[in-house]
Amino acid sequence: MSQIAVRLTDEELRRLDTAVATGAFRTRADAVRAALALLEEKLREQSIADSYRAAYAAAPLSADDAAALDAALAAAADAAP
Repeated sequence: MSQIAVRLTDEELRRLDTAVATGAFRTRADAVRAALALLEEKLREQSIADSYRAAYAAAPLSADDAAALDAALAAAADAAP
């Protein structure tokens, strides 16, 4: 396993230590690894969203498809508790 040096502001370090002290993470390193996993997930989700945007830009919905989508969304909103 590799090791890196990271510079944090006093506030960032305080928040990191609070997360460890409250038991959210066992160690600072565990907290940093969890943050990295969240970042990776966010970047993956962003990549998927970008792919969808590109696909819809390349082949936009027809007026009929857009109307059907609007109707389905309205029906789902009406059915929601």
